[in-house]
Amino acid sequence: MNPCISRRHLIGGLLAAPVWAPTAFAQASWPTTTIRIVVPSPAGGGVDAFARVVGEQLAAALKVTVLIDNKAGASGLIGTKAAAQAAPDGYTIAYIHSGLVTVQAMNPRLDLLKELRPVAKLSYSPFMAVVNAESRFKTMQDLVAEVQAHQGKLTFGSGGPGSPAHLAVEYIEEKLGNFKCVHVPFKGAADSANAIVGGQVDFQVGLLAASVPLVQAGKLRALAVTSRNRLPQWPNVPTMSEAGVPGFVFEPWGGFAVPAGTPDAVIARLNEVLPGVLASAPVKDMVAKQGSVIDFAPPAAFAAQIVRELEVDKLVVKRLGMTQQ
Repeated sequence: MNPCISRRHLIGGLLAAPVWAPTAFAQASWPTTTIRIVVPSPAGGGVDAFARVVGEQLAAALKVTVLIDNKAGASGLIGTKAAAQAAPDGYTIAYIHSGLVTVQAMNPRLDLLKELRPVAKLSYSPFMAVVNAESRFKTMQDLVAEVQAHQGKLTFGSGGPGSPAHLAVEYIEEKLGNFKCVHVPFKGAADSANAIVGGQVDFQVGLLAASVPLVQAGKLRALAVTSRNRLPQWPNVPTMSEAGVPGFVFEPWGGFAVPAGTPDAVIARLNEVLPGVLASAPVKDMVAKQGSVIDFAPPAAFAAQIVRELEVDKLVVKRLGMTQQ
Protein backbone atom coordinates (compact mmCIF):
# COMPACT_ATOMS: atom_id res chain seq x y z
CA MET A 1 0.00 0.00 0.00
CA ASN A 2 1.50 3.36 -0.95
CA PRO A 3 2.53 5.68 1.89
CA CYS A 4 0.47 8.83 2.30
CA ILE A 5 2.49 12.07 1.91
CA SER A 6 1.01 14.92 3.93
CA ARG A 7 1.03 18.62 3.07
CA ARG A 8 3.69 19.36 5.67
CA HIS A 9 6.25 17.71 3.40
CA LEU A 10 5.67 20.21 0.59
CA ILE A 11 8.36 22.90 0.56
CA GLY A 12 8.54 25.41 -2.28
CA GLY A 13 6.34 23.18 -4.41
CA LEU A 14 8.74 20.21 -4.11
CA LEU A 15 8.44 17.12 -2.02
CA ALA A 16 10.87 17.28 0.86
CA ALA A 17 12.28 14.09 2.30
CA PRO A 18 10.19 13.22 5.37
CA VAL A 19 11.98 13.13 8.69
CA TRP A 20 11.00 9.47 8.97
CA ALA A 21 12.74 8.50 5.72
CA PRO A 22 13.27 4.75 5.27
CA THR A 23 17.03 5.18 5.72
CA ALA A 24 16.34 5.97 9.37
CA PHE A 25 14.70 2.59 9.87
CA ALA A 26 16.96 -0.24 10.91
CA GLN A 27 14.86 -3.21 9.91
CA ALA A 28 17.21 -5.79 11.30
CA SER A 29 17.21 -4.24 14.78
CA TRP A 30 13.56 -3.25 15.17
CA PRO A 31 12.38 -2.58 17.77
CA THR A 32 14.98 -0.67 19.76
CA THR A 33 12.81 1.81 21.64
CA THR A 34 9.32 2.35 23.05
CA ILE A 35 6.29 1.26 21.01
CA ARG A 36 3.03 3.18 21.37
CA ILE A 37 -0.35 1.49 20.94
CA VAL A 38 -3.03 4.07 20.19
CA VAL A 39 -6.39 2.92 21.58
CA PRO A 40 -9.31 4.99 20.24
CA SER A 41 -11.42 4.60 23.37
CA PRO A 42 -11.27 5.78 26.99
CA ALA A 43 -9.11 4.18 29.64
CA GLY A 44 -10.88 1.72 31.88
CA GLY A 45 -13.21 0.08 29.34
CA GLY A 46 -13.14 -3.41 27.89
CA VAL A 47 -11.22 -2.44 24.75
CA ASP A 48 -8.62 -0.64 26.85
CA ALA A 49 -8.25 -3.58 29.24
CA PHE A 50 -7.69 -6.00 26.36
CA ALA A 51 -5.20 -3.69 24.62
CA ARG A 52 -3.23 -3.26 27.85
CA VAL A 53 -2.82 -6.95 28.55
CA VAL A 54 -1.83 -7.58 24.91
CA GLY A 55 0.60 -4.65 25.17
CA GLU A 56 2.18 -6.11 28.29
CA GLN A 57 2.75 -9.46 26.62
CA LEU A 58 3.98 -7.80 23.42
CA ALA A 59 6.51 -5.83 25.47
CA ALA A 60 7.80 -9.07 26.98
CA ALA A 61 8.04 -10.73 23.56
CA LEU A 62 9.85 -7.82 21.88
CA LYS A 63 11.86 -6.79 24.96
CA VAL A 64 10.92 -3.11 24.73
CA THR A 65 8.51 -0.83 26.56
CA VAL A 66 4.98 -0.72 25.15
CA LEU A 67 2.78 2.23 26.14
CA ILE A 68 -0.98 2.57 25.74
CA ASP A 69 -2.12 5.95 24.42
CA ASN A 70 -5.86 6.44 24.84
CA LYS A 71 -7.32 8.88 22.32
CA ALA A 72 -11.10 8.65 22.55
CA GLY A 73 -13.77 10.53 20.66
CA ALA A 74 -15.94 10.54 17.55
CA SER A 75 -16.61 6.79 17.76
CA GLY A 76 -12.89 6.04 17.46
CA LEU A 77 -12.18 8.42 14.58
CA ILE A 78 -9.93 10.76 16.59
CA GLY A 79 -7.56 8.08 17.83
CA THR A 80 -7.48 6.24 14.52
CA LYS A 81 -6.62 9.41 12.62
CA ALA A 82 -3.90 10.24 15.15
CA ALA A 83 -2.32 6.83 14.68
CA ALA A 84 -2.59 7.00 10.90
CA GLN A 85 -0.77 10.34 10.84
CA ALA A 86 2.11 9.11 12.98
CA ALA A 87 5.54 8.32 11.52
CA PRO A 88 5.42 4.92 9.77
CA ASP A 89 8.54 3.71 11.52
CA GLY A 90 7.12 0.76 13.43
CA TYR A 91 6.80 2.58 16.74
CA THR A 92 3.10 3.43 16.50
CA ILE A 93 0.46 0.71 16.39
CA ALA A 94 -3.26 1.42 16.10
CA TYR A 95 -5.77 -0.76 17.89
CA ILE A 96 -8.71 -0.86 15.49
CA HIS A 97 -12.14 -2.45 15.85
CA SER A 98 -15.09 -3.33 13.66
CA GLY A 99 -16.98 -0.22 14.76
CA LEU A 100 -14.50 1.81 12.70
CA VAL A 101 -15.74 0.07 9.56
CA THR A 102 -19.16 1.52 10.34
CA VAL A 103 -17.57 4.93 10.96
CA GLN A 104 -15.97 4.74 7.50
CA ALA A 105 -19.33 3.82 5.96
CA MET A 106 -20.77 6.99 7.51
CA ASN A 107 -17.78 9.30 7.16
CA PRO A 108 -15.76 9.79 3.95
CA ARG A 109 -12.92 11.30 5.97
CA LEU A 110 -11.82 7.82 7.03
CA ASP A 111 -10.32 5.17 4.74
CA LEU A 112 -8.94 2.39 6.91
CA LEU A 113 -7.11 0.48 4.19
CA LYS A 114 -5.59 3.61 2.66
CA GLU A 115 -4.48 5.30 5.85
CA LEU A 116 -3.43 2.15 7.69
CA ARG A 117 -1.90 -1.23 6.94
CA PRO A 118 -3.63 -4.14 8.69
CA VAL A 119 -1.25 -6.15 10.87
CA ALA A 120 -3.48 -8.82 12.38
CA LYS A 121 -6.95 -9.47 13.68
CA LEU A 122 -6.63 -10.48 17.32
CA SER A 123 -10.04 -11.44 18.68
CA TYR A 124 -13.77 -11.11 18.34
CA SER A 125 -16.56 -10.60 20.86
CA PRO A 126 -19.81 -12.44 20.11
CA PHE A 127 -23.03 -10.84 21.28
CA MET A 128 -25.96 -12.38 23.09
CA ALA A 129 -29.67 -11.84 22.47
CA VAL A 130 -31.41 -11.45 25.82
CA VAL A 131 -34.88 -10.72 27.18
CA ASN A 132 -36.25 -10.26 30.68
CA ALA A 133 -36.20 -13.53 32.63
CA GLU A 134 -39.99 -13.29 32.98
CA SER A 135 -40.54 -12.55 29.28
CA ARG A 136 -43.05 -14.60 27.29
CA PHE A 137 -40.28 -15.16 24.73
CA LYS A 138 -38.67 -18.47 25.62
CA THR A 139 -36.61 -18.80 22.42
CA MET A 140 -35.24 -16.61 19.65
CA GLN A 141 -37.82 -18.20 17.35
CA ASP A 142 -40.54 -16.84 19.64
CA LEU A 143 -39.08 -13.35 19.42
CA VAL A 144 -38.67 -13.46 15.64
CA ALA A 145 -42.26 -14.68 15.19
CA GLU A 146 -43.60 -11.86 17.37
CA VAL A 147 -41.62 -9.19 15.52
CA GLN A 148 -42.70 -10.51 12.15
CA ALA A 149 -46.34 -10.64 13.22
CA HIS A 150 -46.30 -7.12 14.68
CA GLN A 151 -43.77 -5.05 12.73
CA GLY A 152 -42.47 -1.99 14.58
CA LYS A 153 -44.05 -2.91 17.92
CA LEU A 154 -41.23 -4.45 19.95
CA THR A 155 -38.41 -2.30 21.32
CA PHE A 156 -34.72 -3.05 21.59
CA GLY A 157 -31.94 -1.27 23.45
CA SER A 158 -28.36 -0.41 22.52
CA GLY A 159 -25.44 1.75 23.60
CA GLY A 160 -26.44 4.43 21.10
CA PRO A 161 -27.17 5.07 17.42
CA GLY A 162 -24.64 3.32 15.22
CA SER A 163 -23.29 1.25 18.12
CA PRO A 164 -22.59 -2.45 17.49
CA ALA A 165 -25.67 -3.43 19.49
CA HIS A 166 -27.80 -1.15 17.33
CA LEU A 167 -26.32 -2.50 14.12
CA ALA A 168 -26.66 -6.12 15.26
CA VAL A 169 -30.45 -5.82 15.13
CA GLU A 170 -30.31 -3.92 11.85
CA TYR A 171 -28.20 -6.76 10.41
CA ILE A 172 -30.94 -9.19 11.46
CA GLU A 173 -33.34 -6.99 9.49
CA GLU A 174 -30.96 -7.21 6.51
CA LYS A 175 -31.02 -11.01 6.81
CA LEU A 176 -34.73 -11.55 7.34
CA GLY A 177 -36.15 -8.51 5.57
CA ASN A 178 -39.07 -8.26 8.01
CA PHE A 179 -37.62 -7.67 11.47
CA LYS A 180 -38.60 -4.06 12.18
CA CYS A 181 -38.32 -2.94 15.79
CA VAL A 182 -38.16 0.36 17.65
CA HIS A 183 -34.62 1.36 18.63
CA VAL A 184 -34.20 2.83 22.13
CA PRO A 185 -30.63 4.15 22.62
CA PHE A 186 -28.93 4.32 26.01
CA LYS A 187 -25.55 5.63 27.20
CA GLY A 188 -23.96 2.20 27.16
CA ALA A 189 -24.48 -1.55 26.92
CA ALA A 190 -24.89 -1.97 30.67
CA ASP A 191 -27.63 0.67 30.81
CA SER A 192 -29.40 -1.06 27.93
CA ALA A 193 -29.25 -4.45 29.65
CA ASN A 194 -30.58 -2.99 32.89
CA ALA A 195 -33.43 -1.39 30.95
CA ILE A 196 -34.58 -4.88 29.94
CA VAL A 197 -34.58 -5.89 33.60
CA GLY A 198 -36.65 -2.79 34.37
CA GLY A 199 -39.13 -3.48 31.59
CA GLN A 200 -38.26 -0.37 29.56
CA VAL A 201 -37.35 -2.34 26.43
CA ASP A 202 -38.13 -5.84 25.19
CA PHE A 203 -34.70 -7.14 24.20
CA GLN A 204 -31.18 -6.40 23.10
CA VAL A 205 -28.44 -8.11 21.14
CA GLY A 206 -25.38 -6.90 23.01
CA LEU A 207 -22.05 -7.58 24.63
CA LEU A 208 -21.73 -10.69 26.74
CA ALA A 209 -19.88 -8.66 29.36
CA ALA A 210 -23.02 -6.55 29.88
CA SER A 211 -25.57 -9.36 29.68
CA VAL A 212 -23.97 -12.41 31.27
CA PRO A 213 -23.92 -11.15 34.90
CA LEU A 214 -27.65 -10.45 34.66
CA VAL A 215 -28.29 -13.83 33.03
CA GLN A 216 -26.35 -15.52 35.83
CA ALA A 217 -28.33 -13.53 38.40
CA GLY A 218 -31.57 -14.81 36.91
CA LYS A 219 -32.71 -11.38 35.71
CA LEU A 220 -32.26 -11.94 31.98
CA ARG A 221 -32.85 -14.94 29.73
CA ALA A 222 -30.31 -15.79 27.01
CA LEU A 223 -31.95 -16.63 23.68
CA ALA A 224 -28.99 -16.94 21.30
CA VAL A 225 -25.39 -15.97 20.67
CA THR A 226 -24.23 -14.30 17.47
CA SER A 227 -21.07 -16.36 16.98
CA ARG A 228 -20.65 -18.88 14.18
CA ASN A 229 -20.46 -21.71 16.72
CA ARG A 230 -21.85 -22.21 20.20
CA LEU A 231 -19.64 -20.83 22.96
CA PRO A 232 -17.93 -23.38 25.24
CA GLN A 233 -18.99 -21.45 28.35
CA TRP A 234 -22.65 -21.40 27.15
CA PRO A 235 -23.14 -24.76 25.40
CA ASN A 236 -26.92 -24.74 25.86
CA VAL A 237 -27.42 -21.35 24.22
CA PRO A 238 -27.94 -21.79 20.45
CA THR A 239 -26.39 -19.66 17.77
CA MET A 240 -28.58 -17.17 15.92
CA SER A 241 -28.34 -19.37 12.86
CA GLU A 242 -29.72 -22.31 14.85
CA ALA A 243 -32.37 -20.19 16.52
CA GLY A 244 -34.31 -18.61 13.68
CA VAL A 245 -31.95 -16.31 11.77
CA PRO A 246 -30.26 -18.66 9.25
CA GLY A 247 -26.70 -17.75 8.32
CA PHE A 248 -26.52 -14.87 10.78
CA VAL A 249 -23.07 -14.29 12.28
CA PHE A 250 -22.05 -11.11 14.12
CA GLU A 251 -18.59 -11.15 15.69
CA PRO A 252 -17.30 -7.62 16.38
CA TRP A 253 -13.50 -7.78 16.28
CA GLY A 254 -10.38 -5.98 17.40
CA GLY A 255 -6.96 -5.96 15.80
CA PHE A 256 -3.75 -4.10 15.09
CA ALA A 257 -2.82 -1.84 12.20
CA VAL A 258 0.08 0.51 11.49
CA PRO A 259 0.40 3.77 9.54
CA ALA A 260 0.54 3.39 5.77
CA GLY A 261 4.16 3.21 4.69
CA THR A 262 5.31 1.15 7.66
CA PRO A 263 7.97 -1.33 6.44
CA ASP A 264 7.00 -4.91 5.69
CA ALA A 265 9.60 -6.10 8.18
CA VAL A 266 7.66 -4.57 11.07
CA ILE A 267 4.43 -6.28 10.05
CA ALA A 268 6.25 -9.58 9.53
CA ARG A 269 7.90 -9.37 12.96
CA LEU A 270 4.62 -8.59 14.68
CA ASN A 271 2.98 -11.56 12.96
CA GLU A 272 5.80 -13.75 14.29
CA VAL A 273 5.22 -12.81 17.92
CA LEU A 274 1.48 -12.11 18.13
CA PRO A 275 0.30 -15.75 18.07
CA GLY A 276 2.42 -16.39 21.16
CA VAL A 277 1.17 -13.20 22.78
CA LEU A 278 -2.43 -14.26 22.24
CA ALA A 279 -1.70 -17.73 23.61
CA SER A 280 -0.27 -16.33 26.86
CA ALA A 281 -2.15 -17.00 30.08
CA PRO A 282 -2.88 -13.31 30.89
CA VAL A 283 -4.43 -12.70 27.47
CA LYS A 284 -6.45 -15.93 27.60
CA ASP A 285 -7.69 -15.02 31.07
CA MET A 286 -8.74 -11.56 29.87
CA VAL A 287 -10.71 -12.80 26.86
CA ALA A 288 -12.43 -15.42 29.01
CA LYS A 289 -13.42 -12.69 31.48
CA GLN A 290 -14.77 -10.50 28.67
CA GLY A 291 -16.54 -13.30 26.83
CA SER A 292 -14.32 -12.80 23.80
CA VAL A 293 -12.62 -15.33 21.53
CA ILE A 294 -9.03 -15.27 20.29
CA ASP A 295 -9.14 -15.24 16.49
CA PHE A 296 -5.77 -14.44 14.93
CA ALA A 297 -5.82 -13.54 11.23
CA PRO A 298 -2.79 -12.29 9.22
CA PRO A 299 -2.78 -9.08 7.15
CA ALA A 300 -4.35 -10.29 3.89
CA ALA A 301 -7.23 -12.14 5.57
CA PHE A 302 -7.79 -9.25 7.97
CA ALA A 303 -7.91 -6.72 5.11
CA ALA A 304 -10.33 -8.92 3.16
CA GLN A 305 -12.68 -9.08 6.14
CA ILE A 306 -12.66 -5.28 6.44
CA VAL A 307 -13.57 -4.99 2.74
CA ARG A 308 -16.46 -7.45 3.10
CA GLU A 309 -17.85 -5.79 6.19
CA LEU A 310 -17.60 -2.32 4.69
CA GLU A 311 -19.94 -3.31 1.87
CA VAL A 312 -22.52 -4.61 4.35
CA ASP A 313 -22.20 -1.54 6.56
CA LYS A 314 -22.68 0.80 3.61
CA LEU A 315 -26.02 -0.85 2.87
CA VAL A 316 -27.22 -0.51 6.46
CA VAL A 317 -25.95 3.07 6.80
CA LYS A 318 -27.70 4.07 3.57
CA ARG A 319 -30.97 2.42 4.61
CA LEU A 320 -30.93 4.15 7.99
CA GLY A 321 -29.66 7.47 6.66
CA MET A 322 -26.83 7.50 9.20
CA THR A 323 -24.04 10.06 8.94
CA GLN A 324 -21.18 11.23 11.11
CA GLN A 325 -20.10 14.85 11.09
